[in-house]
Amino acid sequence: MAKDPEPGDAKMLRGCFVLIGGVLTGCFLAIVLLATPASAGMQKDLSNCTAAKDRAGAKACTRVMESGRLPSAQMYIGFFNRGTALSRAGDYEAAIADFARALERRPLFARAFEARGLAYAAQGSFSKAVADLDASVAREPSEWRFLFSRAAVLRADGQREAALADLDAARVLKSREPKIALMRALLLADAGDYRGAGEEIVSAPDTGEDDAAAEFVRAAIALGEGRAAKAEAQVDRALSLREDFSAAHALKGRILEARGEAAAAREAYERALAAGGGGFDAPAARRTARERIDALDKNGDKRRTDVAAAPPGTARQLDCKVFLPATGSVITATCSE
Repeated sequence: MAKDPEPGDAKMLRGCFVLIGGVLTGCFLAIVLLATPASAGMQKDLSNCTAAKDRAGAKACTRVMESGRLPSAQMYIGFFNRGTALSRAGDYEAAIADFARALERRPLFARAFEARGLAYAAQGSFSKAVADLDASVAREPSEWRFLFSRAAVLRADGQREAALADLDAARVLKSREPKIALMRALLLADAGDYRGAGEEIVSAPDTGEDDAAAEFVRAAIALGEGRAAKAEAQVDRALSLREDFSAAHALKGRILEARGEAAAAREAYERALAAGGGGFDAPAARRTARERIDALDKNGDKRRTDVAAAPPGTARQLDCKVFLPATGSVITATCSE
């Protein structure tokens, strides 16, 4: 009977993935075990850990690290992949801890700084997120993806000019990347420059078959211009292309809230928060979803208090929802007669 291979019997395989706006694609190393029945389970765990898709992937990484077959020099990769899987599953606290363990073992690992920064952003800790993304850019200034990720977080934190500067620097490094143009379009729309935003969309390189991000950006611009019906049709298309698109769910919530459909809007915001793994414009989407859920809760409490305080039989004027395109917010006002 063939014995299980020792660590020295394994050979190395290199592959690459990178993290863009919370979607992990970075470079990893994994052990490829010799093909024996005893190693079949470990081979499957290696595959699942490398994919790092969900909690099952995180558990696979744990088994790989605890097996004794992963060389100590590569242990940081196990923590990084497990952190990625946990982040995609929405367990950001545990993911942050794993990225920290990866950095303890590999202090110059720029992708771990980026991944931890995006996990901090998902929690709403923007100062920590920017600090980590600063570290990733400092360690690999020629990597456009780190500049793009920092721009996405800066946009979510309201630092529009700094975000544009990062995107311009990223474009110098990767001129034909469509996501750079799409994020610039969002930033221009934030400032009310819808014409400039539209020009960015037109000039954006081909996004390929999966153009969910482009549909989302078109929807965001349309909503800012006050064309809610057009915005809804485009955001629905984005969601048909990518069901777990956090930013599209958050935008759908804004459209529903503008129509006064508070319950449906809240459900859309909750879907935005539940969509693990980030995605295009995820930092801003999560911030919007949290803030709007809080606002809906407060408005609901206020309405209940007003009704309770009114004397029996007292007529009460109803409130109406008014959407402000310039700020992307909804206010409560007294309905007209």
